[in-house]
Amino acid sequence: MASTAFITAVPGQKAAPPKKKEYQDEINELEALVSGVTQTSQSTLLLKKKKEMREVSEALAFMKQQYLERMKACDENHLTFERRQMDMKEQVIKFEKFIQENDAKRQRAEMRAKDERRKGEAKVEEIKVLTKELEEAEREREKLQDELNRLNRYKEFLDDTVEKTDEGIEQIEDILNRLKTLEGANLDLQSQVEHNDADMDDIRNQLQTFRMETQNHILVQNSKVHQYQNELERLKATSKMGRDNEEAKLDRVKDVNRETGQIIMAIRNLYARCCASHRTKMPPFNEKWVGNAGQLDRCLTFINERIVDLMEVKEGHELMMQELPPIPGAASTAKTRQGKGGGRETGNGLQQGSAFL
Repeated sequence: MASTAFITAVPGQKAAPPKKKEYQDEINELEALVSGVTQTSQSTLLLKKKKEMREVSEALAFMKQQYLERMKACDENHLTFERRQMDMKEQVIKFEKFIQENDAKRQRAEMRAKDERRKGEAKVEEIKVLTKELEEAEREREKLQDELNRLNRYKEFLDDTVEKTDEGIEQIEDILNRLKTLEGANLDLQSQVEHNDADMDDIRNQLQTFRMETQNHILVQNSKVHQYQNELERLKATSKMGRDNEEAKLDRVKDVNRETGQIIMAIRNLYARCCASHRTKMPPFNEKWVGNAGQLDRCLTFINERIVDLMEVKEGHELMMQELPPIPGAASTAKTRQGKGGGRETGNGLQQGSAFL
């Protein structure tokens, strides 16, 4: 606690440590007194805690004093800043009117300069446009003069032609009208040729379109034929697969029926043998029981019980034979019987039961 710094401490300023040395001697004396004691008393611990609390209180009071001094310094700095800010505002208000007048004069001068510059540029552009129009008019005049000089030669030629011809042509206009008539006839013939060419192109385009449509139709029909062939092959494969599945199902049904018949026949035979060797008269096997699973289950239960009884009789007989004294000559006979029947000891429950029966 003695080295703890307050959160509002000024950077670079070290806090004065509390007066801990005054109590250090007393603490040392108390520790020396209780050093020989195996267990510290409650009063000694209380005294230590009180001294620690007093140290903490003094450190807290010192920090509070520092905090108040720093807050006072901050308030003084804040007041100084506000006074400076008010001085700056007064200076800005004092020179604001002067700045506004200068800005207005500057803006008016800039507007006049821009206006004069714009007018000067417009005049320069107007001069350029007029100069360009004058040059174009001069070139047009020269072209017209050249065209006039060129046409004067034709006029002289036409005048000579009118004077020398004897076909009723009296003026140049007659020649020009004849020329216009011939040009019109030529244009009509050219138009007719172009119209015929256009009709021929239309006929060619129609023929080409008909050929393309025919080819496309043939391709579509061939594609449909190919699709139908693929569908036919798929249907054939499906039909063959269906026939194979039906044949496989029929084979499985036949196998199941055959196995079921064999099982029922074995049950019938075992049931008959069990009934024949049983003391109590049992009802004979009825063919109506074939489709009755419950009746067949009762038959199997009866066969199982009969086989278990016979196996118990056999085991009892073997135990009795082991307890009897051996008979001369019986050992070789038993070995011979054991050699003949040793390979038949394995098998399932039904085969063992049939052997007993």
